[in-house]
Amino acid sequence: MIKILTFFDCYNYGAYLQAYALHNFLLDNDLDNEFINYRTKKSIENERVNELQPGAQNFELRLKILLKIYSFKYHQRKLKKTKPIYVSADLKNEKYDKVIIGSDQIWCYTQEWGGIDTTYFSDNINANKIISYAASLGPDNYNKQHPRSILRLMKNFDHVSVRDHNTLNFAKLARPDDKIGPHLVLDPTLIYNFDQEIEEPSIKNYIVFYSDKLEPTDDVIIAIKKVAKERSLSIISLGKSYDWCDENIITPSPFLWMGYMKNADMIVTCMFHGLLFSVKFQREFMMFLNVHRKNKCLDFLNRIGLENRVIEKSDDVSNLFNSTINYTPVNSFLKTEVEYSQNFLIRALADT
Repeated sequence: MIKILTFFDCYNYGAYLQAYALHNFLLDNDLDNEFINYRTKKSIENERVNELQPGAQNFELRLKILLKIYSFKYHQRKLKKTKPIYVSADLKNEKYDKVIIGSDQIWCYTQEWGGIDTTYFSDNINANKIISYAASLGPDNYNKQHPRSILRLMKNFDHVSVRDHNTLNFAKLARPDDKIGPHLVLDPTLIYNFDQEIEEPSIKNYIVFYSDKLEPTDDVIIAIKKVAKERSLSIISLGKSYDWCDENIITPSPFLWMGYMKNADMIVTCMFHGLLFSVKFQREFMMFLNVHRKNKCLDFLNRIGLENRVIEKSDDVSNLFNSTINYTPVNSFLKTEVEYSQNFLIRALADT
């Protein structure tokens, strides 16, 4: 039985869908697997408090957020997983054959809910083989001074793959003697076909705004609203509430969330998986970024040749609405990279 250690039980569409995609890609290749149900209580509580905070003074919004949390928990229960483990040291008592650590920004030890957790670097993982798949440092720069314990633990991996060049450079620094890696692969959401899971929305003619709290500048918001009015498009926010959007859809299931993304006339996002699903569904999109997003988002945009989809000033909004993305070279790139990523994972698991 293959075990997966990643973020699968938080209230984030990208995190859940990357875990779901990896789990089901393995099942489609006759590789039985389950998640190591590990997360510290501190991490769980910090996320819960943060998620509920916007509804502190608004009962209706708080109720919607609670329904969103319930929806995520309902879908998380459908994933095959071990018994809950809240303390990293308790993992030493478990013996595994093969463990995949990743995907998502599991190596971002300065930003995540529970602070530094060396478990995601293989600490206390007792396994015959440990593989990282599409791991990421997130906004942490590869050339900063990393804790020695983390650099030491990186040597425990039998095969290393990452999803961005920043993390690739980190892995090279941490594993200078690695002769066969590290490998640059795609996020699991791009190697799995969700056609059977996507739920279609009941509305049409809309712009999706998808963010975790970050908003564009006021002049960019005005420009988005202006173009939306000119084109008779409504602006809907998915998962969070923003007073400038026409509608806030707080509680879509992960699969209905994909449906909204797939059918949008335009997607405005700052989120990494907002970007990936825009590309996966070949949607028109634009991104607004800050320093915490640039490492992972700009890296992928550069790889697919769409770095011009970033909003630098308010005038860019109209220009990006009036331009059309040529997905032919993007699809050609993705076809090659999907095959490479899938082959890496299958071969790494088969390697003895």
